[in-house]
Amino acid sequence: MQRKPFKQSHRLRYLLVGLLIVAVIIVVTVILGQHGGKKTSETSQSTSQSSQSQNKSNSTSSNNATSSNAPVSSTDEASSVVVPSVPSAASSAASEAIHAVVNDGTQTPIADNQAPAPQVAASSSVATPAPKAVTFGHWTLANFNTVKLGSATYNQVKASYGNPTNLVASDTVTANWISMSGAKVTIVFTPTGDNKNLQLVANYKVQSGLQ
Repeated sequence: MQRKPFKQSHRLRYLLVGLLIVAVIIVVTVILGQHGGKKTSETSQSTSQSSQSQNKSNSTSSNNATSSNAPVSSTDEASSVVVPSVPSAASSAASEAIHAVVNDGTQTPIADNQAPAPQVAASSSVATPAPKAVTFGHWTLANFNTVKLGSATYNQVKASYGNPTNLVASDTVTANWISMSGAKVTIVFTPTGDNKNLQLVANYKVQSGLQ
């Protein structure tokens, strides 16, 4: 039996089919490559956005932590301290009034005033001395009680009872009268009024050891 020769038309058909398969493979490869690149780009972009969002969140948290841990300002501290207010127009006058009394403290305890010992007659036996009333300066418990808070001024108290033993001036004036025996009077004076009529007025007082 004689073999038929390979037809030219079959060869051409196989060549076209092969080329078509190669073209399909190339197209599929290109499409898959573009899709993969797009997916990679989207993944990268999503990761970048997530990172930015996380950084922003961390920054916000850090700012919030900083705010919550911020030191308390002087305004907050001042609001917790009850101090009689002075009009802003009188602030300079208050400073002058306080400065004017800074050097009034004598830095010396006031000598105790004691009742003189009773006279003893030469012909009589020695009498037992009467109890001595211990006061200092012009201060007694009765005199201390006459100092009215809200109305007694520093100048009035000083005129009646003398210069204080020591004095501390800040935004108020704290004056102390101290005796050698340890009796003590403390009065706090606060600037009150306006710049035309500003006075240091007693707003707190305490004593110990007075009779």
